[in-house]
Amino acid sequence: MQISGHGKVDHLAKVLLGVHEAESSSARQAAVPTHAGKDEVRISAQAKELQRIRELASQPDPERAERVERIRQSIDSGTYDVSGQKVGDAILKQVLTDAVL
Repeated sequence: MQISGHGKVDHLAKVLLGVHEAESSSARQAAVPTHAGKDEVRISAQAKELQRIRELASQPDPERAERVERIRQSIDSGTYDVSGQKVGDAILKQVLTDAVL
């Protein structure tokens, strides 16, 4: 049996092992686009929207900060009253919102 060094297996071995023949490398150079070396990144509209939402979410909310401070002061003074119904509603709302998003 004689192995000729031609065929799909030989080509696959050359590609996997990084072995290139002179004629194949010259053919590849001719096929390289003129903008070689320039990377290009495209951001989808959905990714841009997510980025915008993240930026909005990271901005400080003065109204929320004021509310948190009032609650903190109520807890510290022992006057904070928690409604079980409101807590349950908030948990369900959060779970449903997370499931949708």
